[in-house]
Amino acid sequence: MKIFKSISSIQKYLSKQSQIAFVPTMGNLHQGHLSLIQKAKKPKTCIVVSIFVNRLQFNDKKDFASYPKTLKQDLEYLKNECVDAVFIPTEQEMNTNHSEFKLSFFNLEYQLCDAFRPGHFEGVITIVMKLCNIIQPHYLFLGKKDYQQLFILKNLMREFCYPIKIMAVPTKREKNGLAMSSRNGLIQKKYTTKISELYNELMQIKKTCKSLIHIKKVELRAFQNLTKNGWIVDYVSVRSQKTLLSPKNNEKKLVALIAAHLGNVRLIDNIEFCI
Repeated sequence: MKIFKSISSIQKYLSKQSQIAFVPTMGNLHQGHLSLIQKAKKPKTCIVVSIFVNRLQFNDKKDFASYPKTLKQDLEYLKNECVDAVFIPTEQEMNTNHSEFKLSFFNLEYQLCDAFRPGHFEGVITIVMKLCNIIQPHYLFLGKKDYQQLFILKNLMREFCYPIKIMAVPTKREKNGLAMSSRNGLIQKKYTTKISELYNELMQIKKTCKSLIHIKKVELRAFQNLTKNGWIVDYVSVRSQKTLLSPKNNEKKLVALIAAHLGNVRLIDNIEFCI
């Protein structure tokens, strides 16, 4: 496994590779990240993982400062997974402090995480575009847990004609159903018995939403159940998998999305289903 910290050095290395699979991360790796790497493993494919904590996507400076840094452990995980190259650039190398350009959306009004985290997705796409320009991968592996992020990045690649195929990997879960996330380590122990409630509500939505006319009812019930159990809910929403907007006409492929706070930790999750 080779480790690179400069753009020039990793580009020189990658110039000799015929096929590149890329997994962008912010470190603090867990089994969810490793499942992306495992999916990326193909013969004659160079697997590249980046570790870069992107301050541009944090709405709260305290949240950025408290993001767990576990580089030593991360590198052990990546070595064990036989990753070919790890890119660990500095903020200076990525030019995140003095950028003269700012990316924005003309019509991003999904009223999901975009409504609660202004500027978050602009920060995400800024860094992903930079990383893809540096790495120039053939495949980009992303998890379905961050569903809106995945949806936006798919649109980004299509809109700007990136010759990159996005590979969406199913969410990796704990035994209790909790979606694996770097934030899970921040959940207080007193909430151990409650953390499965988020996934349980998603499963209940999948079970009870049999047609489009049921959507508002199942959304409200899940919102009320979580609130009653002490969660601070940002949203519970059933959307079209195709548009991420409210489903219309005879759409069958849906996704239920939830964002809610348990103590001081904000968790997101989703589940795809058909009616």
